[in-house]
Amino acid sequence: MKDKKKKEIPEEETVEATEETVAEVCEESTPEAPAENEWHDRFVRLAADFDNFKKRSAAEKNAAYTNATADAVAELLPIIDNLERAISAAEDSPMKAGVEMVLTQTMKAFENLNVFPVGAPGDPFDPQIHNAVMHVEDDTLGENVIAEVFQKGYMLGDKVVRHALVKVAN
Repeated sequence: MKDKKKKEIPEEETVEATEETVAEVCEESTPEAPAENEWHDRFVRLAADFDNFKKRSAAEKNAAYTNATADAVAELLPIIDNLERAISAAEDSPMKAGVEMVLTQTMKAFENLNVFPVGAPGDPFDPQIHNAVMHVEDDTLGENVIAEVFQKGYMLGDKVVRHALVKVAN
């Protein structure tokens, strides 16, 4: 009984198709050797499939990170809203200054995560990021301009975490 050893390829080694290697294989192929052309075609397809797999995996990983961050930020937004309400309702006191510091620190953390508020009075209305809950006729404001913001919206990069609730003019 013979012991057959399988040759194991380390996981670190990968085959990447470069233009030079494909060109070398193409030069070696001749019309008299259809089997070699078939192997060449398989090699090129396999290299393209592997490249597509790497790109797809990277995109899925990035999307998973973005979705997880957006979910965590969405859970923190009611706290931010309450801190803003506390600041607007409180009179000048040391307590108000402390709440302002906490809100400032939280907004700085949001900026580091690439989370920014959207929807300010005077901005143009965009139905992709704003939710119009009221309409008002106002000659001082332009067409489709935000007149008032009821609840700030937030975006994580290009992803809307929460739509802004706004009043639109004209």
